[in-house]
Amino acid sequence: MTPSLDITTLRLFLAVVEERSMAKAAEREHITTPAISKRIVELEALLDVQLLHRSNIGVKPTAAGLTLANDARNILAALAAAQGKLSDYSSGARGEVRISANPTSILGSLPRDIQTFASRYPQVRIWLDERSSSQVVQAVASGETDIGIFFPDVPKHDLDVFPYQPVDRVLIAPAGHPLASRERIAFEETAEFDFVLHPEASRLGALVVRAAAACGFAIRCKAHVETQEGMRRLVEAGLGVAVVPERSAVPYAALHHLACVRITDDWARLQTALCTRREALSMSARLLLALIRESASARPDTNKTTRSNE
Repeated sequence: MTPSLDITTLRLFLAVVEERSMAKAAEREHITTPAISKRIVELEALLDVQLLHRSNIGVKPTAAGLTLANDARNILAALAAAQGKLSDYSSGARGEVRISANPTSILGSLPRDIQTFASRYPQVRIWLDERSSSQVVQAVASGETDIGIFFPDVPKHDLDVFPYQPVDRVLIAPAGHPLASRERIAFEETAEFDFVLHPEASRLGALVVRAAAACGFAIRCKAHVETQEGMRRLVEAGLGVAVVPERSAVPYAALHHLACVRITDDWARLQTALCTRREALSMSARLLLALIRESASARPDTNKTTRSNE
């Protein structure tokens, strides 16, 4: 096998050049003087060039030796930097984490948790995308995403699942509507009113239709709309009442002159969940998952509906 340069020999050679002495270099590098001298002789033979001038008072580098010493410093510095970066990856201080979340979760505390994590680990890149709950689970199961946040009433494949946060559904009504003065309501009391709905193919649209059927009435739908913003605007315009996540209603109630009424039926409170693959996550993903779970467990249940009839 053809001999080649190695990091240990370069480090020893650089020590000799900097100390101007084989003995001092050997002491610094915790090696015997004959061993370090043998390394230098083999290095000169490998490169076919004299690297050191030797004398009774020590050694000094030749022109070729100075060139190699400078290159050795750069190589060793680059290696140390690479090792430092890899150490950051293993500790979680550097890397990337991919999160997929359903729209309701993104409206909650997740952005604040990500900001907290980013301030602690500025070298970790975070990718967040919005998907339906079933798409979230599929993305995590396929390895496309590290952490998923979803409603756990969809097939979970072979994933680890952890409880996350409850999500309340509320009824929004325009100012002046007969229900606008209510603080809470049983869903069966809405039977006589017109509704604005998400499409029934959507999770929330289907949920509301099933809830009405369970109460013994059919929804009187005046309009369908895809987005939460569209839902708020159509309700504000007086087309009917609507069921929406509290997180997408309360912050905008004053802006759209809406009342937010708590629904007392059990189905109106849903639990979101976290999911990950069962094989080991990267350290960065594990750190973010731990932060999100800790934040969720430490946060009191503040889902108290605030009404606004402005």
